[in-house]
Amino acid sequence: MWKTGILSYEAFEHDLLDFLERAKKVGDPWNLEYAKGRRKVKYLTKPQVQLGLHKASEEEADTTEDTNWGVEEDDDDCVQSEHQESGVNRVFLKYEYHVIYSVSYSVPVLYFTASRQDGKLVGLEEVWENVPDVYRERLEHEKWTFLTQQEHPYLGVPFYQLHPCHTADMMKRVSSVTEQQGTHSSANYLVTWLSTVGPVVGLNIPTGYSL
Repeated sequence: MWKTGILSYEAFEHDLLDFLERAKKVGDPWNLEYAKGRRKVKYLTKPQVQLGLHKASEEEADTTEDTNWGVEEDDDDCVQSEHQESGVNRVFLKYEYHVIYSVSYSVPVLYFTASRQDGKLVGLEEVWENVPDVYRERLEHEKWTFLTQQEHPYLGVPFYQLHPCHTADMMKRVSSVTEQQGTHSSANYLVTWLSTVGPVVGLNIPTGYSL
């Protein structure tokens, strides 16, 4: 499998196409993109709208109270519970995920953006606030090195990324455990990797990918 934890671009491209086939079977809307000016370089993209928690200011809270957010207002208590918990206003955040191969690290990298309904990008501190508690506690001491903002290598605009510096070591350990368990060697690197790191930023991989 991936005894060194890294993979060549050719292996990445093979697993990328296999990943897309699996995504199609489970109805998960990933897209294949080509790097601008580099038609042979492929990467994956996925738009996803999900619920996030945003600690609004008083001004934002006033606005939120006057906003329907697509929920019927027949029951005020229902609306209140839908969008506020302990002083935290619930808002929908739109995440967009890109999986791009890093030549420097010889591993895939997860890039993403997060924005509110009005299109305003979410800051890094707020992105961190939306990381599930189980991961936030584990990554507290390295959050600003694990989650960083970088220029998208093909689009030239700011994106967040999960820094790839630990990916090879992580996948090397996964490979060792997998071999000990006797799992079939045809496992897809991208499926295994995204299943591990994706949930940190709200990206969950359906179990059907592994069937």
